Amino acid sequence: MLLVVFHVIPMNTKDALKSFLPVLTGNYWYVSAYIGMYILVPYMNLVIEHLNKKDFQKLLSTLFVMFSLLPYMKNITVITNNNSVINLVYIYFIGGYLRKYNDDFSKDKIKYYILSFIGSLVLMLASIIVIDFIKPNHWFAFLTTSSPLEAIAGISLFLIVKNTTISYNEIINKIAASTFAVYLIHCQAIFFPILWNKIVRADQWQSIPYTVGYELLVACVIYCSATLIDFIRIYILKTYLKFKVRFVG
Repeated sequence: MLLVVFHVIPMNTKDALKSFLPVLTGNYWYVSAYIGMYILVPYMNLVIEHLNKKDFQKLLSTLFVMFSLLPYMKNITVITNNNSVINLVYIYFIGGYLRKYNDDFSKDKIKYYILSFIGSLVLMLASIIVIDFIKPNHWFAFLTTSSPLEAIAGISLFLIVKNTTISYNEIINKIAASTFAVYLIHCQAIFFPILWNKIVRADQWQSIPYTVGYELLVACVIYCSATLIDFIRIYILKTYLKFKVRFVG
């Protein structure tokens, strides 16, 4: 908002609507999808509660095929956009299964979760090299939200963390608390094109040999910068509240 006020970046009516009505305009797809999923939670819980283990596995297998395999087959459009409430419903059912059958994912199997996670990452990196050689413009094919490798890696990482004892860390908790703010800042409708097209210039770096390294660097810089902005916001808010209590009452 300050960038707009001081005429650093322009703002049109469309961007203004996206900024002030993000859910209705679909600006923050994750927030919009999450709200939609939240509405469906009571009904999904009923499904999770009443499905037996075998039928639950069939459901997850079907969803896996629809979300993670069919998108790679031509002329099949069962799922056209994974960045939606449907994708979160899929993830919710996975989480529901892991919770319902928690004993099946015990700590003594953690080595398999680690191998699965590392294996998925290796295959994703290998896919970049192979696909870049075959179809240079599609090197990211297995790095999308519909990637089966990404699904396996995500589930494996969750199971690793689930079975790992992590002590309380104040610094980590403070940084983690700003994660949602990082998402809101770097996906803000007005700032988004400025960030990716003029600052990061993502399109110019897609074909370079060290794309992955550059992307990791950009992600770290954006996360740290946005977190710092949120820390400043929190400090200003706390200072204002202290001032209000002290002088206003």
